[in-house]
Amino acid sequence: MQEWFAHLPGLELAEPWWLLLLPVLFMSAWFRERRERLGKRPAILFPGLEQLRDSGFAAGRLLRLMPQWLRWSALFLSVIALTGPHLLYRQTEAEAMGIDVMLVLDISESMLQKDFAGESRLDAAKEVARNFVLHRSNDRIGLVVFRGKGYTQCPLTLDHDVLAMLIDRLSPRVIQDEGTAIGTAILIALNRLKASESSHKAIILITDGENNTGEVGPATAAGFAVQDGIRIYSINAGVISSGNRVDVSGEKGNHTVMDEESLRGIARNTGGRYFAVNDPAAFEETMRAIDRLEKKRISGTIMERRSGLFTSLLSIVLVLLFLEMLLSNTRFLRIP
Repeated sequence: MQEWFAHLPGLELAEPWWLLLLPVLFMSAWFRERRERLGKRPAILFPGLEQLRDSGFAAGRLLRLMPQWLRWSALFLSVIALTGPHLLYRQTEAEAMGIDVMLVLDISESMLQKDFAGESRLDAAKEVARNFVLHRSNDRIGLVVFRGKGYTQCPLTLDHDVLAMLIDRLSPRVIQDEGTAIGTAILIALNRLKASESSHKAIILITDGENNTGEVGPATAAGFAVQDGIRIYSINAGVISSGNRVDVSGEKGNHTVMDEESLRGIARNTGGRYFAVNDPAAFEETMRAIDRLEKKRISGTIMERRSGLFTSLLSIVLVLLFLEMLLSNTRFLRIP
């Protein structure tokens, strides 16, 4: 809730001295109302008023007051318009310009293991990636998928609905090459980010495997990321409660420690963070943590944007006055 209030725009008045007219308006309204109650309002008597009322020409008190409220509202807004009001928006550079993020997702056969509360690792990864994409409206996000080879499924884009649709349709059948080419996938994502003019760039790597193919290793790819100032957040989706990795063939291999150290090194060397997840809730919390880390990292530069309200207020005033004149001379014509 506090974060929501922090994003509300402020109000700035260029010439606040015009507000001194408001007490004059309030006193005029009070004096007019008092005269009406005392029966001192000038009027021309009209015979047969009871017959007009019986015929349905009389309006209720609230309706009779509508033209007055329209008139006084127009005068009030006119005074506010004279003060030169502006809405003041304060945003961090990231909120105003956004950041560029490449999602790098492992779609190998091992990601089909259903050890995430009955859900496969790939399905859990797709769900959190989709939610992440749809909740970052100002950011350009792209997608790289990999197995034995990697390729760009979607370049950096602001069309998050299309990207979410592409994520939903992912399956291991997209790439036929066996293996896990983590280094190659990172390098593809880096090449996509190099063309970006944004000063804030990050890679989110989601995998459950050990790099075992490709011409570039993860450490080498991470070194290129350091040179370009790009952070890598690595998420290990292969951590299971038994402490052993189980591939789709059912063979066990104690590779978790080695994979974990490799992923930790990638994150540590690039200024990112390493996360280990073993259920959908942990996956979701990990993506929220990455979101918070990125916002905190680039919250220093504050940008201000002003939006004038004079034209909008003047348009409202004209509409109110037109309605007041229309109603006062038709349905709410006073007799007397």
